[in-house]
Amino acid sequence: MKRNHIFMFGLFIAMLCFQTACYLPEDFDVSINVKKDGSYTFDYDGKLVFALALASIQEGKFTKADEKQLKEQEKELRQLPEIKKAKYIGNARFDVVAAKAGGAGVDYYFLSKEVAIFSFKNRDDGVLQIESFKLADKDASQIQALDVNVGGTLSITVDKGLQVLAHNADKVSAGLYQWRIKNPAEAPKMVIQR
Repeated sequence: MKRNHIFMFGLFIAMLCFQTACYLPEDFDVSINVKKDGSYTFDYDGKLVFALALASIQEGKFTKADEKQLKEQEKELRQLPEIKKAKYIGNARFDVVAAKAGGAGVDYYFLSKEVAIFSFKNRDDGVLQIESFKLADKDASQIQALDVNVGGTLSITVDKGLQVLAHNADKVSAGLYQWRIKNPAEAPKMVIQR
């Protein structure tokens, strides 16, 4: 029975990795500023966890070759133009600092369109939609079993003159929208008309 449980858990992690390229955000602070012309800045300071490797560590199957591969992934992360710092800190985790300035009407996906931990999507009608990824409740509980704190803070500042059509912020004050994300089932979202 235990072997079947481990197999199913490994299968779940493999499916999650297929959907998210295996990176999960952890203990992060994200700051976004949307300017009146529709351009924006995005800053990420936190950890990224490679879920498949963490599952392997917890199952006792992690090897020195796997560790070496994660150190190589550090180099790959640093190749992304928005990554200002990426350091492998052990236990399948990377300490990451990223910064991106996006022009009006330009879509952006942190780390990639496939991963899309945070995304900026523009519509033809001048609407900008900012979202974070969301896991189903069942998947979120599986991630928590990995001992990953998929949580952090998100702050979005919106310049005067822009109309916020929808949001699910925890706190709003004079153009500043804030979220305290406590689990991966929460998905901050904002829709702005330029």
